Amino acid sequence: MNKVNQRSLIKAIIYKDWYFSKKLLVLFSSFGLVSVYLLSFENMAFYIGMVLLISIVIIIGALLIFSTVVSERKKQTLPFLMSLPISYMDYTKAKLIFNLLTYFFTWLLLVVATIGIIFFTEHLPNGLIPYALIVLIELMVAFILVLATALISESEIWTIVVMSINNIGVSLFIFLIASIRDISSFMKGPVAVWNSTALLIIVIEIIIALVIIATTLYVQSHKKDFI
Repeated sequence: MNKVNQRSLIKAIIYKDWYFSKKLLVLFSSFGLVSVYLLSFENMAFYIGMVLLISIVIIIGALLIFSTVVSERKKQTLPFLMSLPISYMDYTKAKLIFNLLTYFFTWLLLVVATIGIIFFTEHLPNGLIPYALIVLIELMVAFILVLATALISESEIWTIVVMSINNIGVSLFIFLIASIRDISSFMKGPVAVWNSTALLIIVIEIIIALVIIATTLYVQSHKKDFI
């Protein structure tokens, strides 16, 4: 099959996933913006907003993975797709492109909104910005790991297991980062401090995300048929 037809099929898979996901994505993105708005309040409303924001970012990732990857085996969509003149790598690329781009732009919207709320809200110190960004990037890395698990294993059980471990890990990560002196010392300060520790954590997170994506492509390139 020529490259033009391959690209057309990849685009068709991406369009299909967008068609069935867009309404729920818009809905949960709206909930995410509401949770960000709650951060502008003090006391209990702030903590509710923080918990909701983290939960909604996780839910958006789960929604994408289960609706575009995991459910396709249950609905017999995967066997149908693999019966088309398209390679396993083409299928993987389509799923990665759609999920990564869709999640990234939704995630970026909430990141910008969160940083904006912190920056323009008087009772929130700008020192929180590096910490908030580190945590939100970790949520993106966790999403990529679960997506990779779903694509490689093609197993709902393994996807749920990794997602559950991820959620526990994210909770521990939030407390761990807050306990690092080079981060916690500046969280209540009036200025966002981008010291070497904060930047190193962000770089490591990005490298881990890229390694997961590269590993997924490598593993999928050696598959001849779906499991």
